[in-house]
Amino acid sequence: MKNKKNRETGIPIIEEATLSDQFAPVENNSPRAKKSGEKKGDGKKPVIGILTTNKLRSGRIKPVGVQGELSFLSRMGRRVHGEVYVFHPWDIDWKNNRFTGYRFHVEEDGYGQWVKYQMPPPDVVYDQIYNRVAERRYLPDRTRLKKTTNGRYFNPCYLNKHVVHNNLQKVPELRNHLPKATVLKKSEDLTSMLTSFHSLYIKPVTGSLGHGIIRVTRESGHFVIKTRGGRVQHALSLKEVYRKVRAITGKRIHLVQQGINLISYDGRVVDMRTLMQKDGQGSWTITKVYARVGRKGNITSNLASGGTAYSLNQVLTGHFEKKRIDEIKKQIRELSIKVCEAIEQTSGQIFGEMGVDLGIDKDGRIWINEVNSKPRRTVDGKGSRKLITLSFTKPLRFAHHLAVNGPAQPNNKHNGRSAR
Repeated sequence: MKNKKNRETGIPIIEEATLSDQFAPVENNSPRAKKSGEKKGDGKKPVIGILTTNKLRSGRIKPVGVQGELSFLSRMGRRVHGEVYVFHPWDIDWKNNRFTGYRFHVEEDGYGQWVKYQMPPPDVVYDQIYNRVAERRYLPDRTRLKKTTNGRYFNPCYLNKHVVHNNLQKVPELRNHLPKATVLKKSEDLTSMLTSFHSLYIKPVTGSLGHGIIRVTRESGHFVIKTRGGRVQHALSLKEVYRKVRAITGKRIHLVQQGINLISYDGRVVDMRTLMQKDGQGSWTITKVYARVGRKGNITSNLASGGTAYSLNQVLTGHFEKKRIDEIKKQIRELSIKVCEAIEQTSGQIFGEMGVDLGIDKDGRIWINEVNSKPRRTVDGKGSRKLITLSFTKPLRFAHHLAVNGPAQPNNKHNGRSAR
């Protein structure tokens, strides 16, 4: 096999000619074949492209962070009936319809290196862009990819909290699980909510990982304003609350959400995260569910801000009897699936995974806190290796299903705006 290095990145390049047999252009399973009326099922492997804007490091490395996730996806690609590669939007030669892809070659000690190939165009794209700025910057390329794959493109965007809240409100089965919420435009939006509720959470509509969240609590004779970073301010009037909140939020659009009296664990805030993923048949399933317990004194439970993962039983046992816990677990599963289905139906987009964050109040009622369309998974976590592996292989199996069967026909029973 001929092998040379890219002068700019130092990443080895495998000549296209040497891979012509291994990566033969997909015909029968590809969108291009389906347009010409050919039948699937002759054994050809669909081509699955994992889109990223994370710059891959050259040389021999032990990948961590996003690179660790991408390298693990690359390795898990060998477990599906398809040709899987990672690629960048800037590596696409649209004029000649040529794609540059990367695969991670791992060694026994866990180190390895990215190897660069000339690849056929993907039949399906799995969007792994973890940056809203990059999403906007490469919108023309992403739009073109969606068109060239005939819509076989999933996880296309982050979600807007306000749009998601409004869309889920239109679903009767979910309406009673949503806290009251409104966009913060003027002082009356905040004061009317504070008059009605003891506490509020103020969140950027395009935020993630708990960044920018503020909690306002009505105490005896004053108000307490606390940020995710732990900063505490006090206010004596609603007018002062608004002024201080606006000083923190600036011009960014925020959602004012009703605070719920949720269960806690050892005096710390708690929510439940369900990692929802589609399987090889295109159905929503729960890959894992766990409780997130915030760091002492924090107003959020995000693991990125110091939270800790616990089992549901560890957290729920101190509040409910076993029979009620079993009922809550069943409701969490049913509710999480309905949320994912509703977001797809109201947005018109295809998603292969979501993180659904739920709160449980002291009566056992389940509340929908947030939905994340690009949940992060850890490669080196303390959890079950089987579940970690499953969380990376499921999206690839769904990608294969999508490549072969095409997008499902949308169910329009829920009308709503785009989730973006």
